[in-house]
Amino acid sequence: MLVRCYNCCEQYDDKFEVCPYCGYVAGSPAKELYHLYPGMILNDRYVVGRVLGFGGFGITYKVWDRRLNAVLAIKEYYPSGLVNRVPETKNVILFAGNRSKEYNHGLTRFLDEARNMAKFNSHKSIINVFEYFEENNTAYIVMEYLDGLSLSDYLKGNRLDMDGSISVILQVCTALKDIHAAGIVHRDVSPDNIFLCTNGAIKLIDFGAARFYADEEKQLTIILKPGFAPPEQYERVNIQGPWTDIYALGATLYQMVTGVKPEESTNRKISDTLAPPAQLDNKIPEYVSNTIMKAMAIDKHLRFISVADFEKALNQQKKVLPIAREKNRRKLRRLITVCASALVIIVAASVFFMNWNRQKDDETLPDAAISLWYSLSGDPDADQAKNDAYNAIVAAFNASFPNVTINVTTYQQSDYDTAIRSAASDGTLPALFESTGLSDEDLNSAVDLGNVVKSLDIGQCYFLDKYSTYFPGKKQMPLGFVAPVVYLNTTLMTFYDASLKDIGEITNESGADQTLAVDSGDVPAFTAAYGEQANAPTADAKDLFLSGKAVAYFADTGEYFDVQNALPARYKLLRIDSSDILASFCDMWSIGKCDNNELKAAQRLLVFMLSDNAQDYLHIRNRDGALPINKDVLDVFVSVYSDFNGFFDNIGSYTFQ
Repeated sequence: MLVRCYNCCEQYDDKFEVCPYCGYVAGSPAKELYHLYPGMILNDRYVVGRVLGFGGFGITYKVWDRRLNAVLAIKEYYPSGLVNRVPETKNVILFAGNRSKEYNHGLTRFLDEARNMAKFNSHKSIINVFEYFEENNTAYIVMEYLDGLSLSDYLKGNRLDMDGSISVILQVCTALKDIHAAGIVHRDVSPDNIFLCTNGAIKLIDFGAARFYADEEKQLTIILKPGFAPPEQYERVNIQGPWTDIYALGATLYQMVTGVKPEESTNRKISDTLAPPAQLDNKIPEYVSNTIMKAMAIDKHLRFISVADFEKALNQQKKVLPIAREKNRRKLRRLITVCASALVIIVAASVFFMNWNRQKDDETLPDAAISLWYSLSGDPDADQAKNDAYNAIVAAFNASFPNVTINVTTYQQSDYDTAIRSAASDGTLPALFESTGLSDEDLNSAVDLGNVVKSLDIGQCYFLDKYSTYFPGKKQMPLGFVAPVVYLNTTLMTFYDASLKDIGEITNESGADQTLAVDSGDVPAFTAAYGEQANAPTADAKDLFLSGKAVAYFADTGEYFDVQNALPARYKLLRIDSSDILASFCDMWSIGKCDNNELKAAQRLLVFMLSDNAQDYLHIRNRDGALPINKDVLDVFVSVYSDFNGFFDNIGSYTFQ
């Protein structure tokens, strides 16, 4: 009679006591007494074979799928120290009832891992998950069986050459780009979790530490691998995101090309003595060494902004400075005036505006000097971020058009209104200026922006196909917008859906002073969405909500970062489920009357401000609360701030006041 080997899953005649294919002895016990025994059946389908690996949170088995006649792998949730199992039985037994909350929390995380992995089923560089189920007082994840070995095991006795190392890392990059686009950070990229398959495939495995991110501070379980984890991962409350995985990716490549495991980031934070790879091996190209050190920067702001940027650097499509020079350059930018922004042209241009340069190679502008004015809020951090954004934009524009001089002037908001109105009355408006909040009378001497609209790729931006409807005077161009949203305090109301069709669905579960707070400025949008259900405006609505005295807050997306900072992990965004969504344009710009050369330069710069790279700097890195009007950048915004998933599915029906 034919029997199936529990080790290699091949069939052989039972007259043999030992599998002729692998030497497995039939009837051999499990590796540990608490492991499932070979031959046990899970989900009435999977025959348990040998243990592939086990750790503090789970056990992975090789199994035979009787339905598909295929070898698979199954991971079992088994937190050691919390549970046990009677030998040769399947049920998991909890040691102590008072630890059931801890066990159930881990079980939820385990199922989250399955759901996260299942999002990428069929991805060529991510281990595929076929199903997950609960049984035996625990849970299981059914995955593809990978034949090969982990990168960490391979590196114990081998070294990959430079091309091989980069090839492996680039395949991991393809996985991480899609993982990050889904709003997930892996948090455990390391040689242990990169699998080299015998068929040549490279797979990223183990999503046990993966979490959704929204660039917010929230409490996260500390799960890390020393040497590969950045400093922010050692703290329970800290901002983690794609930059966390980028550090680990750089650290992995560091070990691959040098043979040396990097020093722990916590030690580097105190005294950074990590030698660049090129110092350890002069055969390592400088561009690879610089790329690794930038990815592994202790300051996350010095790391690559995305895996795509890291990938470009490894493909030599992007120049990377040594990290020390990068630090010095950034320090200089904080100390010098706006007029010295030319010092950062090389960096800014190489990072953000390669596409722009390619598109404009055949275009020129006449020599011109234009003035550019914008306002500052008085908040030092916000003003620094805004200045950084416009410095980079000016520098990049000059990289394409060095014959255009841009003289930047900034004012505090109260002084700005006075200065711009005075210039309007005198007929001395700057060539390009921020015009948010200005009246038609203030803009009487501004120029018609019809030519700017004609030169735009209208399909690149939302709403501008109706520009003449929204701006009949054609004197202003919006660079961003805000949309209405309901912010919910999840400690005051625990049951909710992602969208909100009826405002009456909001309840007060904890005796807060009031259920819903609405600012006077948001009443029109509230009325458009909920009609007769509209509430009267609430005095100090935002303060009431942030202080926990209101369950919900009807406002707009411009308040997102304030809510995020005030209520980390204690808020939820509810999408307004209505056919009448009244949004608002913001970050408005206009052009003043000037000579023909200046006008051409100002128009071109305004068009440039709507490009994907400029919009990224203005509305994602700057975090000014405005949403990008550029379609591609809004998609990036949603991938970075996953609270907004699904929010803009009906953006085509937005109206503006």
